[in-house]
Amino acid sequence: MRRFKKFFTPSRTSPKGGRRACLCEDNTYSIKCCDGSLRAQGIGTTTGEQLDVWYGYYVQSCGDGHNHHVHIHDTPLTVGKTYYLTLENNHNECYTILEESQAEGIHINTASVAYDDCTTCENAN
Repeated sequence: MRRFKKFFTPSRTSPKGGRRACLCEDNTYSIKCCDGSLRAQGIGTTTGEQLDVWYGYYVQSCGDGHNHHVHIHDTPLTVGKTYYLTLENNHNECYTILEESQAEGIHINTASVAYDDCTTCENAN
């Protein structure tokens, strides 16, 4: 009975060692499977590090009606609701979330609880 060697295709981009997990022969992922082969494609860190997630929105100011592209990290907001936003450019006031946006825009430092409308937001803040 002849034994065949497993086919090994080297890859310049598949990781070898480190903290990134790779695809194993049994379709699971593990750091132990990072052998530099084409099959062992990496999936990123396995140490529980969180990715930097941001959410982009197109908003309208309750005060003067101006619109802005804005973004916030790790906290999704609800389209159609109004929030008191503190923005990186110090335009701090109530804004209604008009729609989600792919544009990064002005950074939101903090967002209040969601209000149903501008009047309720402005009276609370």
